[in-house]
Amino acid sequence: MSDATVTVERLLRAVLDGFGLEGAVSVEEDAERGVVAVIDGAGLEPLVGRDGEVIDAIQYLAHQAIMRTGDGERRRVLVDVAGYRERRRVQLERLAEHAATEALRHQEEIELDAMTPHDRRIVHLALAGRGDIVTRSEGEEPHRRIVVLPAALAADDV
Repeated sequence: MSDATVTVERLLRAVLDGFGLEGAVSVEEDAERGVVAVIDGAGLEPLVGRDGEVIDAIQYLAHQAIMRTGDGERRRVLVDVAGYRERRRVQLERLAEHAATEALRHQEEIELDAMTPHDRRIVHLALAGRGDIVTRSEGEEPHRRIVVLPAALAADDV
């Protein structure tokens, strides 16, 4: 195990202890995905929080902890709890497709609610291959959101 994976595992075990929860922690590192940490078990909803706020905070802490390990190497960090990230990805891809359908049906911009950078990336990627739809991010953090619009309207803006 690298220093980064050991650091993240210790952090996640401390978080579990702090919440008074039990779960299995696994941490691995690979060149493509960076450090991937997973907590599995029952009753872990408090670690996800409302709209993923807690899991995002834990992921941020894990990233900061790795940056302080001292090796100077920047790594991506992904923390998942009980399959939340996959469920959220599917939900966001459905939302993206629905927004695209509505934008085309009404020939107008569809503005989505504010999202985290991670969630916005999923929506952008979900619609990236479509030639009939364009996405763009607008606003300032933490209120940054995605606008989905027909490609023909985007061409008119140029």
